Amino acid sequence: MSKDVPPAVSIKRVKASIIYRLMLIGLAVPMLIFSLFCGVMGIFGYDMVKWNDESIHGILALPVALFSGLMVTVFFTAFLGSIICLGLWIYSRFRPLQVKTFD
Repeated sequence: MSKDVPPAVSIKRVKASIIYRLMLIGLAVPMLIFSLFCGVMGIFGYDMVKWNDESIHGILALPVALFSGLMVTVFFTAFLGSIICLGLWIYSRFRPLQVKTFD
């Protein structure tokens, strides 16, 4: 029984927009789920949401939590995405990048 080997694609350069898009999607989904959870807990009186060292309670906790989660996501995407772009650019100077694709 032969096992199909996924095709490998050799690339020299990856567009930065692809890296930033993958980072944004990968960070936004879990971060916004966590922010939603913290906002709901803040509605019920738990000290899960803070803004300027003040705990936010009540219905205001939900939008503040979602906004802060969005800000953290964008910050980490910009910072880590830039570091990843730099690292891949340096790596591509020495050897091509191998990417395996799966269907």
